[in-house]
Amino acid sequence: MPHRRSPLWPISRLRADPSVTNYPEYPQFAGVARLYDHLMADVPYAEWLRYVRRIVAHRRERVHKVLDLACGTGTLSELMEREGYSVVGVDISEEMIAEARRKALEGSLRTRYYAQDAASMSIPGAQFDLCVCLFDSLNYITSPEQFASACCAVARHLRPGGLFLFDLNSIYALQNGFFEQNNMTSDERLRYVWRSSYDPSSRLCTITMRFFERGDNGVDVEFRETHVQYGYSEEQVREMLSDAGFVRIETFRAYTLKPVTAATDRIFFVASAG
Repeated sequence: MPHRRSPLWPISRLRADPSVTNYPEYPQFAGVARLYDHLMADVPYAEWLRYVRRIVAHRRERVHKVLDLACGTGTLSELMEREGYSVVGVDISEEMIAEARRKALEGSLRTRYYAQDAASMSIPGAQFDLCVCLFDSLNYITSPEQFASACCAVARHLRPGGLFLFDLNSIYALQNGFFEQNNMTSDERLRYVWRSSYDPSSRLCTITMRFFERGDNGVDVEFRETHVQYGYSEEQVREMLSDAGFVRIETFRAYTLKPVTAATDRIFFVASAG
């Protein structure tokens, strides 16, 4: 998910239904799937797509067939489909794919969606011109071996010269609590508070997410998810891409074509299939 800094309220000031003592704990993206679009309502998807196009133009590639890896509920896939791309979406979450399929049906879109693991995905049909994987989704692969397998799987699905474009939260971002958010002062239907903890020895960042959904009766119903991301170094990712057969590997500071610095919080990678 995109991160932004925000102050945290003390836990003692968070309120939900006092009669509920056991809050449901869901796997990553399972509980929030039906509310994900509301949660991401402020994300400028059109701006992200413009940036994707900027990088594609920088690489002088023609793109029509797109694989949207870790597509979530398909908002970016839909946007690309409406702008003339042929899009296939893949996500490991069955709940997110169910939402994406529902939206595609309602919008009379041809986008196909598959619930598959990036490390072992097998999508039928012709190879793609571009694979995008945005919103730090690959940080959720917490095993470098699985990350390497995902790079190989993407390479198998791209035509020669096809582009793999993705972003990662940097170790700098995970170390410095950029995942910590809260909107508890708002009047929104879905409010939340997230706290993160980074372990430098394992490179794992654990994010405890508490969500408060306001019901029609005005009472907040709380549910929780615990997310885990891995802190990959730029050098580590470059090596895995190279081992998977990718060439012309470039990295950029988010939303620019400028080089990465030690204080870059989000790193964009682009590489060409060999």
